[in-house]
Amino acid sequence: MGKCLGPFTFVVSLGLSAACGEPGPIYAGGGPTAVRVDSEPPGAHCQAGGAAIHTGPDLDGDGYLDDAEITTTQYVCNGVTPVQCGGGTIVTGTIVVASAAELAPLASANCVEGDLVIAGSDATELTLPSLGIVTGDVVIAGNPGLTSLAGLSALREVGRRVLVQGNESLVDLGTLGALERAEAVVIVGNDALPDLGGLDGLTQTAITLTVSNNGGLTSLAGLDNLTATTRTITITGNRSLVDASALAQLRTVVLLDLSGNVALPALALPSLEKVDVRLILDGNPALASLDLPALATVGGFLRLDGAASLVSLDLPALLTINSLLVSNDAVLQRISAPRLTFATQSVELVGLPRLGSVDFPLLRSATTAIVLRQLGRLPDLRGFPELAAVGGAVTVTANPMLTSFAGLGALTTISGDLAITGNTALTSLTGLDGLAEVGADLTITGNPNLPPTQAQALAARVTVHGTTTLD
Repeated sequence: MGKCLGPFTFVVSLGLSAACGEPGPIYAGGGPTAVRVDSEPPGAHCQAGGAAIHTGPDLDGDGYLDDAEITTTQYVCNGVTPVQCGGGTIVTGTIVVASAAELAPLASANCVEGDLVIAGSDATELTLPSLGIVTGDVVIAGNPGLTSLAGLSALREVGRRVLVQGNESLVDLGTLGALERAEAVVIVGNDALPDLGGLDGLTQTAITLTVSNNGGLTSLAGLDNLTATTRTITITGNRSLVDASALAQLRTVVLLDLSGNVALPALALPSLEKVDVRLILDGNPALASLDLPALATVGGFLRLDGAASLVSLDLPALLTINSLLVSNDAVLQRISAPRLTFATQSVELVGLPRLGSVDFPLLRSATTAIVLRQLGRLPDLRGFPELAAVGGAVTVTANPMLTSFAGLGALTTISGDLAITGNTALTSLTGLDGLAEVGADLTITGNPNLPPTQAQALAARVTVHGTTTLD
């Protein structure tokens, strides 16, 4: 973790010394609450690294706080050393370049101590061969004749972000991927850009990458060497994107958002093992193939919405997730996560008119919710054979082919509401025989083919801590 130099961005008192120095992980526990302190790499939570202090219940009593047992995480962060000029020819202030002629005085500059803004100029190329450092932002925007960023080949450090926006003739990012340090690289609205060639130098990086609304972008070629990032990757709204195969080597990422790429037919992430926060796949209507064979952990949620061409969602390696959110996928027929054991928040399946098969054979618990709504062809709940407890609500609503709860026999406790409503084919509550307790309200209404005696019998047998509402 390195030296603990101020200022810290968060201080917590736990009587632990692991937040300073580099002792390796410390585990404390054995009782109802466990604490785990890990080194935190530079990234979204701590720009210069630090310590992650996890707490949660030691559910299995083994004295070790497993990833699935973590309920809260706090961070103690090292101080951040700002980007500074290191000598040579230094230009100070906010440098605004509005014409090609104004680039000439910067040709020998080694560092800009401030911001560099090249906007609305008539430049067709950037001739800044010596510029290695900019302590603030680099903005390259609205230059209609600019075709290449090759003239920035020496740029290695940027204190804040690099914004490349609205350059309508830009076809080449030059060697932008040679950046060693920046908060973010943002590539937006460059409609002639065909791919991301020039970002080949990005391998293991702490740079946030945003690629959005580039109308002519057809391929992510240029990201082929990217294996890990401690920041986020956002690739959204690129209407011509058809090839994302350059992400094949990506193993770990904090947040990955691949949304609104309306022409993308397939997404294969064969090496992706871990997403620290979120994996968002929204609004990709042409997506017919999704391959995530190695994905084992999602620290936040995986959301798949509006994949109008996708027939199957298979997550063969997934072990733990915060929330799985699948919705509004018109032809999705099957969801499978054969190794998923814990959902530390929820599993929510909504608006899937052709879904007939759900396979979660090892899922034991969900902390916040199970939501099954508008699943057009689901006949029963045999896909949840080991589900024993839900820490929040269970909602089973408007599933037109659901006839019973068969397969849910392991379920004993629901800590929140249980709502069974609007299931027109439901004839039996078989499968809820082991349910002993509902922590809040019980609602069984609008199921026209369910005999009232079945709902009444369940309500009489189960301990309900809230209000009971039956037809």
